[in-house]
Amino acid sequence: MAELSSSLQSLLEGQVDRIGAQIGADPNQTRSAINAALPTLLAALDDDRQRDGSGLRQALETDHDGSILDDLAGYLDGTAGLSPRTTNGAGILRHSLGDRQQDIAQALGAKSGLNAGSIGSLLALLAPIIMGMLGRKGRSGGSGGGFSFDDIGDLLNREKSDARSSNPDIGDILDKFSKGGKRGSAEGGIGDALDSFLGGDKNR
Repeated sequence: MAELSSSLQSLLEGQVDRIGAQIGADPNQTRSAINAALPTLLAALDDDRQRDGSGLRQALETDHDGSILDDLAGYLDGTAGLSPRTTNGAGILRHSLGDRQQDIAQALGAKSGLNAGSIGSLLALLAPIIMGMLGRKGRSGGSGGGFSFDDIGDLLNREKSDARSSNPDIGDILDKFSKGGKRGSAEGGIGDALDSFLGGDKNR
């Protein structure tokens, strides 16, 4: 398993019960959904980075320094005192997934046995955690204490490559993230990936 996914899964293992309580799922369902959602979100962020990384870079530099990782329980319970910009999972999903969030939730729900609403809540919870991890990695890789976006790009590339080979259940999504087209449109990228994966009408 790639470095980032492994680190995130280990970090979240101690929060499975808490996350499950929030999304209405038992621990096994929650764990399965987390393991499918993490590579999907990482692939979406890599797709976003390759299209126009300026927004992602700015968000990581200014809003996601990794402090969320120091008190995950507090973040999940809403008691950590973090900036709203740091914890805005819905905003991260809008930027990285566009109008295909519902399709992604349906696709991941089919694999985990959860409904789309539970998956949507899970994605919104996980997105700030992933951004926090990326922000911390970028700071640890920069020279002289600076931020290295190149390191983030290399890391996301490795994660997506590993996900394709190790998680065939979502490979149909991941293999098409880099096909091109506008984020959230029906032309390429996430749109084509999910239309193919779901095997149905993109307007369902």
